[in-house]
Amino acid sequence: MMKCDWPCLVWGTVKLGRTTQLRTPVHTLPSDAEAEQLVRQMIALGIHAFDTAPAYGCSETRLGSASDQQISISTKVGEIHEDGKSHFDFSAEGVKQSLARSKERLQREQLDLVYLHASDNDLEILRHTDAWATLRQAKESGVIRHIGLSGKSPAAAKWALDHHADALMVPWNQQDQSHTELLDEAAAREVRVFVKKGLNSGQLSAAASLQWMLEDPRIHAVVVGSLKTEHMRENLEVAKAIRPNQC
Repeated sequence: MMKCDWPCLVWGTVKLGRTTQLRTPVHTLPSDAEAEQLVRQMIALGIHAFDTAPAYGCSETRLGSASDQQISISTKVGEIHEDGKSHFDFSAEGVKQSLARSKERLQREQLDLVYLHASDNDLEILRHTDAWATLRQAKESGVIRHIGLSGKSPAAAKWALDHHADALMVPWNQQDQSHTELLDEAAAREVRVFVKKGLNSGQLSAAASLQWMLEDPRIHAVVVGSLKTEHMRENLEVAKAIRPNQC
């Protein structure tokens, strides 16, 4: 079971390292200096959990350079984004290499939480590749503290629940509640649920959406990505008002 040591608001860092092939509005990639300043500003605000991935370009490297060991960081395996293009590797060796690179980039001896990063064909990837078994082995050997699935379908999330997931990252918002039954089952098993796409890529009101999600006890935390510290400050204020002991 995953320890309840993650705050209820997690900073999503895809915009810190990637600009192409995103659903969100076009943005300019911060410089290295701007990225370091931004990470330190988020920490100063009181945001102590970050989410990243090799799919987020140089995000891991930038977090590793600017954050400290007291910050909880989740990352992922499966998708890699380099030179403006994504490619996928769910083989055992690919997962092992990805974990080694993430440890080096994030400057961590042990990775806090690692998700299998699968959206399209997520259930097939779980069933027919070595990725999940390799993550479990990495946890058993101490490379990872906790493992999870960042997927798309309720069926894949259910499979992960049945195969020792510590956490799930699922799409969940007022317009997409396809994981309703899954949330109930995860809560019953004490598996932590982290919400992605909670604001539907910026189409929903941040304050109202955060309140709606964090008032649901089945939701452990919400991942929100923004390069504007004032937005994250406002989000943190909403989160603290609802869960003062978890933020």
